[in-house]
Amino acid sequence: MLRKCIRETLNKTEPTGSNGRAYGFAAPRIIQRILKKAAAMAAALIMALTLIPAGAFAVNTGDTIVVGVNPDYGITTVGGSYTGLAFDYLREIQKRSGLSFTYVEGTAPELAAKLANGEVDMIPCVTENELNAWQDMTSAAGPEEPVRMVLSALPLTVKYYAVYIPADSDISFQDYDTLKGGRIGYLKEDYSKYFINGAFIGADVRKAEFVGYDSESQMKTDFESGKIDAVAKDCYRIWGSEMIAYQFSTADCYFMTSSANSELIETLDQAVAGIFMGDCNFTTDIYQKYVTRYGAQRYAFSEAEKHFIEKNPVITVAYNRQAAVMDRLESSTESVVGPTSRLFDSLSKSTGLKFKIEGYDTLGDCVAAVNSGNAQMICGGVNSNSMSKFQGFMVSMPYSKVPIAAAGKAGSSVGTRAMIAIPAIGDDISKYISEIYPGAQVLHFDTEKKCLEAVRKGEADVAFAGAYELIYNIQRGYDDLDIIDVSPAVHVECLAVSTEIAELSSVIGKVVSCINSNSSAVYAYSFMNGSGYSGANEFVEKYLIWIIAGILVILAAVFIIVCVSSFHSKRVADIDQLTGGRSRRKYFEDTKKLLKHSDPEGWAIVLFDIDKFKYVNDRLGYEEGNRMLERLYKTVSDHLEHDEVFARMADDNFVLTIHNATDIEINGRISEIFNEFMRRNSLFVKYPVVFSAGICRLNQCVHENSRGEVDINAAIDRCKIAKSTLKGTHFSSIAFYDGSIRDRALREKDYESAMPGALQRREFQCYLQPKYGLRSRNIEGAEALIRWNSPDFGFVSPGDFIPIAEKNGFVVELDFFILEEVCRCMRRWIDDGKKPVVISVNQSRLHLNYDDYIWRLREIVDKYDIPYEYIELELTESVFTENAEKLLKIMHKLHEIGFKLSLDDFGSGYSSLNMLKDMPVDVVKIDKEFFSDTMNTQKGRAVISTVVDLAKNLDMDVISEGVETKEQVEFLTEIHCAMVQGYYFAKPMPIADFEKLWYDDLEDIRRKKEQAAAQQQQRMDAHSAEAHSKQADSTQADTRDDTPNGAAGQTVAAE
Repeated sequence: MLRKCIRETLNKTEPTGSNGRAYGFAAPRIIQRILKKAAAMAAALIMALTLIPAGAFAVNTGDTIVVGVNPDYGITTVGGSYTGLAFDYLREIQKRSGLSFTYVEGTAPELAAKLANGEVDMIPCVTENELNAWQDMTSAAGPEEPVRMVLSALPLTVKYYAVYIPADSDISFQDYDTLKGGRIGYLKEDYSKYFINGAFIGADVRKAEFVGYDSESQMKTDFESGKIDAVAKDCYRIWGSEMIAYQFSTADCYFMTSSANSELIETLDQAVAGIFMGDCNFTTDIYQKYVTRYGAQRYAFSEAEKHFIEKNPVITVAYNRQAAVMDRLESSTESVVGPTSRLFDSLSKSTGLKFKIEGYDTLGDCVAAVNSGNAQMICGGVNSNSMSKFQGFMVSMPYSKVPIAAAGKAGSSVGTRAMIAIPAIGDDISKYISEIYPGAQVLHFDTEKKCLEAVRKGEADVAFAGAYELIYNIQRGYDDLDIIDVSPAVHVECLAVSTEIAELSSVIGKVVSCINSNSSAVYAYSFMNGSGYSGANEFVEKYLIWIIAGILVILAAVFIIVCVSSFHSKRVADIDQLTGGRSRRKYFEDTKKLLKHSDPEGWAIVLFDIDKFKYVNDRLGYEEGNRMLERLYKTVSDHLEHDEVFARMADDNFVLTIHNATDIEINGRISEIFNEFMRRNSLFVKYPVVFSAGICRLNQCVHENSRGEVDINAAIDRCKIAKSTLKGTHFSSIAFYDGSIRDRALREKDYESAMPGALQRREFQCYLQPKYGLRSRNIEGAEALIRWNSPDFGFVSPGDFIPIAEKNGFVVELDFFILEEVCRCMRRWIDDGKKPVVISVNQSRLHLNYDDYIWRLREIVDKYDIPYEYIELELTESVFTENAEKLLKIMHKLHEIGFKLSLDDFGSGYSSLNMLKDMPVDVVKIDKEFFSDTMNTQKGRAVISTVVDLAKNLDMDVISEGVETKEQVEFLTEIHCAMVQGYYFAKPMPIADFEKLWYDDLEDIRRKKEQAAAQQQQRMDAHSAEAHSKQADSTQADTRDDTPNGAAGQTVAAE
């Protein structure tokens, strides 16, 4: 709201180059009307500035502010020194405010972490669109209570993002078909700006292959070598020769800090307002210095545009002489001399075109020249209003914006029924007058000069035109007239091009969009001064006292707005908007006051929250969730002693400063509060609530200095550490911070620091755990697992280092390391003539944050030429609770490529059955916890059996992991589970040990096959012998039947 109020106030006065008042174009009568108020306001302001104590200002002079340095935010390092648009801005603020600045470099996530823990105070040049991304990054940095980011009220400058291509690229501007088929590089830290919170990049361009980079230097190297076709970056990262192919997200940018630093924001806004008033060209100058002059805003032209430029090197411009106030046409050179010449110089430099200027008496004559083919463009008196009466023209963006001013005789004013003279080119001025003075009579004259002549003769009361044009003419023979009013509205100048010449329209449109419309004001002002006309300076001298009074009024307005807002903000900042109780800021303030007058030994801090509160909101809705938090605040407040301090930190996180006591006494008191809340809450909603609480005694957080101060932030951090030791249970838990927890936290820090180096030194190893078929009892697959054998720490349990890697994002690199080890191993098996078994590789949820995830997977697998079907990617079920839609798209893409997919830890989440039907999953792994907890009951065994049947019906295999007993194996065999994995069969082992086991297993399979074949042959032989015997018997019987009776009798007798 403050930003909006100040912006509206400043827009009304517009003291920059876009409004004449900055140059003293004020009317005596107007000044007289406000003089009494101005004088009183100025006196009040001077008294206020004199009497207000130093403490009333937001930040004390001499304070040092820590600024985050990143090229995306206007500061970069060149040759060991800082430079950039924001750096120049801060140096100017330092001159005006007495603040001093120190600088800390880092990536955006690194700076977000430092913002969250207070190591960095602010980041410059942040847009409103980027604010959400910063909010997410600071929240992900680890604070239990997210730090809310806020922006300054006043903007510094503008910022845009774009997709850049090399200067010699074949890709054209907005050539989406080519862009979406190419490779576009981006910095990984900028991912959320392009794809998530910002969603800036359009759907057409998003189809391209995006390649993430960790460093700008590597991205630039690949860009220059042609490994990538384009890069997405902001306008502050200037490389020198790139061109824009696609631009997006242009916005004002501000200073950003945490809401706790509201005083800093107020000081910065006061300093920015001072710069705004004192040097209206400052921002334009530094923007020109760091952005425009490097040519980074040059646009790429399409093939059709390039062809047009090549075939039409000279463009004829029809120039409207009615607009040639400060310009002079040179017929001998077919050019224009004056401020407009700067425009055509810029156009020529950007396009390579040459412009031939031909003068015409009116805008209508210019239009006729274009329609007859004698010209292709129109300049002078062109804008959307003036061209609305003509068909078949494209009007460019404004290349000039000049404030509208009124001129009249000394002492005159603009009445509601005044006769107002405007120049022929002033269609937009006419529209403005009709809105502001609907009863006025508008008279049209050819030029500004003739308008002033009409005022002099009494044919008109006042003349309205562009401020610079009026001043220029007044100083050339109309000094009996004066500027009597300057409006906040502006008169704009554009270019018009026939729509029949589409390529020229497009070329001019692109280039003009790069021109800073404020620069034309600077050109005009400098032209008046440089042409020997001192009128503007004389005008400033003449009305200096009125200018000072006007500036004081503006300063007073800004000061009052800032002061009132500061008072209101402080009151609002002290109150939590949900509970109506203390805010986080007020909690810190009151706890510090408390500890100034009491011994820290007597106090402890409790930090607690509701476990899985997100599910409360999902199940009951946000309104009920909020009411639950309100009831919790009321319950705790009812159980406090008068000097104890309590507040909601954020979301469902609460903090409490209570009297110290024994562990049992504190535990009992907190448990009593939790139980009382559950009793009260059950009267409104039947939902089980589980709390987790961490407690730290304040004598553990006393600084080792002479003052013995307590670090409250450190105490809260230690509460978080204690709380993190609690495992998810079905009942509320409380943990106290002690030395062992501290040692563990330090050890985790050591692990975190050592992991990158350990990966380079190959201290991490790939282990394989066999998967056995229940029917064959042979190895049918394996899972790849990571192990860390450190020379410094010894064998580090995966349970100790993997959560750390998940937290800091290093797990992504570990996953790709394991995948490469698996592929290297498979390549060796294939080369040795062995058919590989399918190996599953775990994939972290963090891969979803990287758009090049699939590309990196394929790159590694293709490097070793491994068929995709031998790689099974394991995703944990919990991933689906975060971004299910995106994950499903990725899974379908992976499945289409040929990878096998498995759902790990099935049964540990809440959305499995709902989403299982939509997942392109080949294998479901029953979670070992689910397995071991459930099969001990008849109902549990029925559940497992149903899950197996369900998976089979969905054409999925089922693996039970964590199998450790014979009973489990027998049960799983009974329900026809396909495969098992667990210590009952084999532990995870090094690849070499797995190969030996697998080779033995292959030999066993070979022997089994041989035995089976031999047995089959024996059965076949026996069957054949039996058949032969039966056939022989049958033959003998037939022979007896054919023998005569005498012979038969003889035979029998002989026997």
